[in-house]
Amino acid sequence: GMGMGGMGMPPGMPPRPPGLLPPGLISGPGGPLGMPPGMPPPLPGMPTGGGDMDSEKLAQLRFQQVALQYEQQKHAGIAPEVAELAEHHGLDERATRALDEEMKKRKATFEADMQALWIGLEGASNPSGLLMTKLKDMRLGHFRGMSALDNKVQEFAKRYRLDAQAAVKLGEVLDKREDPEGDMVKIGKHLERSNKPSSLMMMLLRDLREGKPVKEPEYAAAIGSKVHEKELHKSRRSSRSREREAR
Repeated sequence: GMGMGGMGMPPGMPPRPPGLLPPGLISGPGGPLGMPPGMPPPLPGMPTGGGDMDSEKLAQLRFQQVALQYEQQKHAGIAPEVAELAEHHGLDERATRALDEEMKKRKATFEADMQALWIGLEGASNPSGLLMTKLKDMRLGHFRGMSALDNKVQEFAKRYRLDAQAAVKLGEVLDKREDPEGDMVKIGKHLERSNKPSSLMMMLLRDLREGKPVKEPEYAAAIGSKVHEKELHKSRRSSRSREREAR
């Protein structure tokens, strides 16, 4: 007669793989039942009486199978290059799908775009957010890859501890300025005196957008800023003037 493993299944169904058997079924009369022919019997030295080891092993196998299925589904239909980029930069599912959809429309520039994104997302504190901004640029036709300026902005952002949003905004604004390099030098002077560089960056961007020049910083360095450590031993007076922020 049929073994327990094959019971209750429509005829012609392949027997269940070993990882899916509930622990009690492994040790039917006459050894492991319901296994495809040619499958190795349970490992020697493993108890076959449905002991702890078995149920743990099975649970583990089951978990690995589910995890594998999940991975495959998560990236189902997604270009392998996109899946690889997503994996490397830890993109969330929404960003991954959005990228895949966008890249399917950009076959002509696929290679260059992907390469630009690989470089541009490296070291971003919020890669999914940064990617969504770049995808918006693509849809609006503003995406020029990660230009030389983009890379300089990324380095600048890293040096002055800017978050992804501040970095993206800075790039957008500098793109329209006469002398982005000169602007960055001046902005740097402000940022190195601030202990909240990203918030300060957002304030400075207002003037930049309106085409105003970047002013020289007129206030002392804040505690915890890059310059503060240097100035500390130079002058003890900085603590008083620190509160007087120029408006």
